[in-house]
Amino acid sequence: MTPDERIDAALDSVLQAVGSSLKQHTEQKTLDAMRNVMREVMSKSYIAGSNDNFAAMKKSRLIW
Repeated sequence: MTPDERIDAALDSVLQAVGSSLKQHTEQKTLDAMRNVMREVMSKSYIAGSNDNFAAMKKSRLIW
């Protein structure tokens, strides 16, 4: 799955939770805005997980 496909899948799952779907949103400006926000959320989440992993490894002295 490409990064864009993962973003669309995440968006679609959120939209389905509120009774909608990505297919119902056809305006390109809206799609671009939703994708940019989801990309930012996913990026921040990835970075936070990476930082947490680094802190845990440092605490366990697996890295200096």
